Amino acid sequence: MGKHTVFTIVALTLVWIILAESISVRSVVTGVVISIIALIFVHKFLPFKEVSNINFYKLATFPFYLIGQIYVAGFQIIKVIIKGPKVDIVTIRTKIEADVLKVILVDSITLMPGSILLDLDGNKITLLWIRDKNSPLNIAEVEAYIERKLERRLLRAQRGSGAVSR
Repeated sequence: MGKHTVFTIVALTLVWIILAESISVRSVVTGVVISIIALIFVHKFLPFKEVSNINFYKLATFPFYLIGQIYVAGFQIIKVIIKGPKVDIVTIRTKIEADVLKVILVDSITLMPGSILLDLDGNKITLLWIRDKNSPLNIAEVEAYIERKLERRLLRAQRGSGAVSR
């Protein structure tokens, strides 16, 4: 049992205590037991080779950043809806190589108002994209938006990023 396992058990137990809203001995023991059971299942079913090139400490702040971006995109899409929306299907490329981070990226894109994932094939992402009907479709602008808002943060969490060119 390494230091990461102990850290994970402590972290999961703290999450359990927060969710249970109780700091009793029973709550702590229950949290530890559930954390150990969860780690056993994770060790058995999660392919660690797939996540070995991800820096989880750098990835830890991404959910907080994503929540902020969801609100920003929500206000932007309100303006687009008021002006009149036009829906396009666009295909962009990502520099992310780790499959786990690609899935996080496309899930994040789907969470943002105004975009829906249609397909993920290698480094190609096909999206349903809502834009202002009076503005021309500019795929480079869509790629820059995704790269600037989401992909750059996820690339920081990718170890040894030999990025694929766009």
